[in-house]
Amino acid sequence: MTFPNHVTFESCTEKIDIKDIEEVETALGVRFPKDFVECMLENNEGAPIPWVFDYGDVKGKVFNKFYSLSSKVGRYYILTAHENVKDCVPDGVIPIGYDGSGNYICFDYSNGKHAEPIVVFVHHEFMITEEDLYDGDLEEKTLEEWQREAITPVAVTFTEFLSKLYEWKDE
Repeated sequence: MTFPNHVTFESCTEKIDIKDIEEVETALGVRFPKDFVECMLENNEGAPIPWVFDYGDVKGKVFNKFYSLSSKVGRYYILTAHENVKDCVPDGVIPIGYDGSGNYICFDYSNGKHAEPIVVFVHHEFMITEEDLYDGDLEEKTLEEWQREAITPVAVTFTEFLSKLYEWKDE
């Protein structure tokens, strides 16, 4: 698998084993895309350079790091991140990284947990649980519809997400 030539990674942990990733996939009930797996085997919990991306109408969002796919190395484990957000996002939305403001870059498996996910941005200030809703809100829309208001598509594939990263330039 080849990745965009302009992207490198820093602050990675030591390399992880495919078994680490398979344990995470089993725990989450998903299959990660091949390009993501190959990248994380070499760049676990890495910070990509360049680090800026756009989503929706937002320009210049700064990406921080990917979560570790191993419970043995790294500081921020993907399963811990998933546990922290699972009640606030629709089923099948899995955090894979984060920005400096507490927002998430996620895979969205809305087409099925064994289908290829898209990459989405989840704005933490608009994340919602059922307990956050008022009486009657669920008559207006489903919980998933409320939760999807915090989600914006970024890329159709992981490689496309990496290809969209660019360096911030002051004008």
